[in-house]
Amino acid sequence: MKSSQKKTTSGVGGAWSKNSTAIAQTRRPSRGSWGYFERPNDISKAYGGGRRVGELDKEKMERSAEETRRKLQAYRQKVGIEVQSEKDHAAEIDDALALGQRAMERGMYGTAVSALEKVTKYCSSNSKVGGKVFLELAMAYEAVGRTNEAITVYTKLTTCRIEEIKFNAKRLLYGIEAMEFMRNEAKSKAFSKKRVADPFMETTDFRNFAENFDDRYNTAWIDMDSGFYKKLTQSVVRGIREARQILLQATGKGEVDRMKVVQALRSTSRYFDDALEKEIEENAPQPEPVAFIDGKPILQPKKRTGIDAEVASMEKFILASPDQMMENIQGKWRLQLLADKRGDGVKYFNTTDSWQTLDTSAMQFESSGQEGFLSVGKMGGIEFDGERRVLTKTDVQTSGAASWLSAVVSGSAGAKAAPNGPQQIVSVDEVLLITKYAGEKRSEESIKDYFCVWRRDMPGTYDEAIP
Repeated sequence: MKSSQKKTTSGVGGAWSKNSTAIAQTRRPSRGSWGYFERPNDISKAYGGGRRVGELDKEKMERSAEETRRKLQAYRQKVGIEVQSEKDHAAEIDDALALGQRAMERGMYGTAVSALEKVTKYCSSNSKVGGKVFLELAMAYEAVGRTNEAITVYTKLTTCRIEEIKFNAKRLLYGIEAMEFMRNEAKSKAFSKKRVADPFMETTDFRNFAENFDDRYNTAWIDMDSGFYKKLTQSVVRGIREARQILLQATGKGEVDRMKVVQALRSTSRYFDDALEKEIEENAPQPEPVAFIDGKPILQPKKRTGIDAEVASMEKFILASPDQMMENIQGKWRLQLLADKRGDGVKYFNTTDSWQTLDTSAMQFESSGQEGFLSVGKMGGIEFDGERRVLTKTDVQTSGAASWLSAVVSGSAGAKAAPNGPQQIVSVDEVLLITKYAGEKRSEESIKDYFCVWRRDMPGTYDEAIP
């Protein structure tokens, strides 16, 4: 076949003229941005583009779509977007929401809390319905002053899958946290009146305003050397350690000022009462939780703190456990002084033989004291109320020269009843035992808040006091 091209040079190979009749199968783009390489002119024709390859498998496509729906449903249930319990109790949840909203509009916040708490066990914090229930409940908590529960619910809702619920929860949480911050910071020194007033006084020169007048009075002046001020402050007891040192020194009349002794007893009693009430509150049975959020109670039980931190501080009053108290009061105790809370009088027993022996293993006691100029001995059983720390003497038998007089005045009140009646153990250690009268008060004048201070005594010292 004869070629239509002509050779244009005489060399080997040479150059040939272009075949004007040939049709180019490929082309090279003129712009490098498209990729500077040869490609077919008709890509669809060369590579089969635009043609359907194979046949559609409708059953396979349906199975794939169903598998996708199943996985999506499982995911929504797993994260709590769809909850079966919400569907089963939809009517109950709707009624609670309606009742809660009406109660909030009328200012009946407690009713709203009660209505919404009952349906929280069916709801999820990630669903649209559950998120609405918890958001309404948190606002009701905030309205009734239950701030901690409101913060707990708002914080949980900040991770809700529903954007609207999440946004509102973050906004309300910011508001309540800002209020708490302002309430706490307002008590700090940075917000004190003096801190605010001083710059104002310096700026306006208002501090020197009175210098323009001849007569000036300093109303804040106090004579520190006056007898009244000294009397006002000299009996102040500043801690439990100081109170104990005062009681250790108060062995006789004139050793320590009477009001100082009374203040030491009052201070110790205050520390004891606060610690006892705190212990009773912590040991009280926790109420069954009513409101739940994602299966967990909204109101978490209070954590019971140990005493490690308190032991580190010597100024902290440590309430001994009932078992520890029973172990510590074992032995013989001599009555050191008797005082009443009002400070009417402090009676010392350093010249008399008044003592008691407590046997906590056998739950028995033995005591000796005086009725006037005669001695009287007593013995019997003891009972101990571990919750209130009250020691009660039972089946008391008297002996001695004044036993008949003791029987006559045994039902009387007053100072005589304090060592012999029920005693609340305020504090006990290796040296001192402080008790407070815990019997029934028949009148304000006949029985006061009497304190007894006992000092541990070596066995055998006062055994001869009992006839």
